[in-house]
Amino acid sequence: MRFKGYGWYNTLNYNQSGFKIDQDHGVLHLSKIGDMRIKIYRKIEGCIKAVIVKREGERWFAIVQANQEPQPLPETEEAVGLDVGLTSFVVDSVGNEIENPRCAKQSADKLARLQRRLARAVRGSNNYKSLKGKIAKLHKRINCQRDDFLHKLSRTYVNNFDIICVEDLDIKGLKEKGHNNGMHRSIHDASWSKFVFMLSYKAQSAGRKLIKVDPRNTTQRCSACGSIAEKDLSVRVHECPYCGFSCDRDYNASRNILITGMEQPVAPIEPKPLHHISVMQVLAMTWEAAPFRTR
Repeated sequence: MRFKGYGWYNTLNYNQSGFKIDQDHGVLHLSKIGDMRIKIYRKIEGCIKAVIVKREGERWFAIVQANQEPQPLPETEEAVGLDVGLTSFVVDSVGNEIENPRCAKQSADKLARLQRRLARAVRGSNNYKSLKGKIAKLHKRINCQRDDFLHKLSRTYVNNFDIICVEDLDIKGLKEKGHNNGMHRSIHDASWSKFVFMLSYKAQSAGRKLIKVDPRNTTQRCSACGSIAEKDLSVRVHECPYCGFSCDRDYNASRNILITGMEQPVAPIEPKPLHHISVMQVLAMTWEAAPFRTR
């Protein structure tokens, strides 16, 4: 068994007991440690079951696990299909195109410079420790940017739609398929799995329904007539040779996802331009707002 010295452990778990939280005065009591001041950015509701103390870089966090009762939202009588991708993060069946934030790519050059400096530094020196801290801080910043985007986008869809249909993608298989490292990094940066996970638990808490559909032929099938119109990945426009319907490739896929999830018959539709929503518009959203175009 390997000896775990200083710096190996970053978490401390208190399950069921050994902790006490005074929310009015912002004090957390941990057994064998004592009282410590904490910043509570949101009121803790429900029955507290556990507390996890976690270190991330130079900062410490207390993660509180609590049982809460579901809080159903008013019905909207709306359903939506979501097609996730890399060119755009999401294109939905309503006609909204959400820009891909590419959080890791935006900080890639800065991260590479820090990692090169770390490789040249003397292991164990003050400079080495300082660079490791800077790299950890940058990784944390990237994760926070990504989570902020995913939380606000998933909350907006849950607030505005009763039924949300998504593809049941084998994301691990997509990462392992082929040898395109750039594609692998982009898929990892997009965090489709985390987005679907956020949709899942938020929909369950709000009384919404999340439906996962088979992704086969969602891109190739025409959403207006149901015929298969094969096309390469580089072709970004769907043009059906049978009925003449033409639209954005991802919008056509989102329509097919909705049709399959709702088990609806294929019906002719009119093409319409996509409504582009930038990353900054998503980050400016609030939980109560309904900024998306619906019908």
